[in-house]
Amino acid sequence: MTGKMIRFIGILFVLCALLIGNSFSKKVPADTQKLLLELGQTDCDDETESEAAKFRNTGVKFQCDVSNEEISPSSVHQLRPEDIDVVGAIGDSYTAAFGAGANFLGPGAFREHRGLSFSVGGDETLESHVSIPNILHKYNPNLYGFSEGVGMENSNLNVAVTGATSEEFEAMVDQLIDHLVTDTQINMDEDWKLITVFLGGNDIFDSCLTPRFTPEYFKNLMISSFNTLKAMVPRALVNVMALPDIVELRKMTGVVCDVVHLSMCPCFYAGEDAIKKLQELSKSYNTILEELISSGDFDTDDFAIVYQPVTSTSYVPVAENGRADDSFFAPDCIHLSRKGHASSAYHLWANMLEPVNAKDTVWSPEMEEYLPCPKSPYIYTNRNSATQSVAGSLSANKQQSSPVSKPKSLEGGVIAAIVVLVASVIFISGYLIYHNIFKSVKLRWSYERL
Repeated sequence: MTGKMIRFIGILFVLCALLIGNSFSKKVPADTQKLLLELGQTDCDDETESEAAKFRNTGVKFQCDVSNEEISPSSVHQLRPEDIDVVGAIGDSYTAAFGAGANFLGPGAFREHRGLSFSVGGDETLESHVSIPNILHKYNPNLYGFSEGVGMENSNLNVAVTGATSEEFEAMVDQLIDHLVTDTQINMDEDWKLITVFLGGNDIFDSCLTPRFTPEYFKNLMISSFNTLKAMVPRALVNVMALPDIVELRKMTGVVCDVVHLSMCPCFYAGEDAIKKLQELSKSYNTILEELISSGDFDTDDFAIVYQPVTSTSYVPVAENGRADDSFFAPDCIHLSRKGHASSAYHLWANMLEPVNAKDTVWSPEMEEYLPCPKSPYIYTNRNSATQSVAGSLSANKQQSSPVSKPKSLEGGVIAAIVVLVASVIFISGYLIYHNIFKSVKLRWSYERL
């Protein structure tokens, strides 16, 4: 059984396991008891105002200059925010915004809130939620391609697939190209496109179970897909985001987090040597991405790929009580919350406004009151970074270390043991659900591409 299948099955049985496990122990922390009682609620209406506020305040103000010139540039190296007509994205569950709109471990925690996706979500406005499309809407009200709502119905050019690894990169590229070619609202040859790629995290999650995910294998997959994009998608700027250190997620502790991590991130519990290999693989992947992209081999006059490293050094934010700040994470303690997506979009945007070789490499969770504004005429690429004036760092101050205490062994060990027992009982059900739901969805997407 593959690591991907294990994670899919795990996320299906965690909810049931937690409910059953809760009935066996009275030693569940108060905050976890509250969460368990709130299971199934996905709306903020039934929450307290203070509890809802930490999820809702995810917008910033806009005071940047917007050009009224409607002359479309001939070169991607002279591309302004105003010139971008179409947005799209390739990735996994992070780009699909898995669980982003849920405040508790209810049904919403197991859905894709694609309209909130940091790179391609178009729900609401910049003042209420930061995303790359909501930023670009300020420059071009006719922007197209962003995803909306929940699920696949209005996914548009967000072709991310939950659970995808780098092996699915080429298939998602093909699907994106098919959409670009067949969508009558897109002029493939004339419209300028911004495509964001954030992929490879599941390779690392799976690495102790799937030995084939090696740096060399990853490199070959990247080269193939980058070349396809370059050959088939004119007038495009492609953001490729660095991979974060997924081991940081171990700082998210508590009964719920421990159980989900045990189910979905088995490599976290494979020993310290396995943990070191996870971190080494992540660093290797980022080195490969940076070297491939900085070579300039994929850049032409109307196509460019830019490595955005702001996520390469990411720490779990710290709350006032000294513990991990869970407001940046979905209820599953792995994916980003609405707030986490907004922060990621804010700092990705700031990275885009910084020249290559002078970009911030440390993700800071906080956002300023106002969105960073361009200080140079064009969005930075490998080619124009040497000719434009250096704008300097536009992001908020970066934290250099996280004082969160070291991850503990399973908190609430009794409950965790019960959960594992329950998981084995409902394993067959999870397995059947996986094949009947997830496989059917992927097959449907495959047929749509034909």
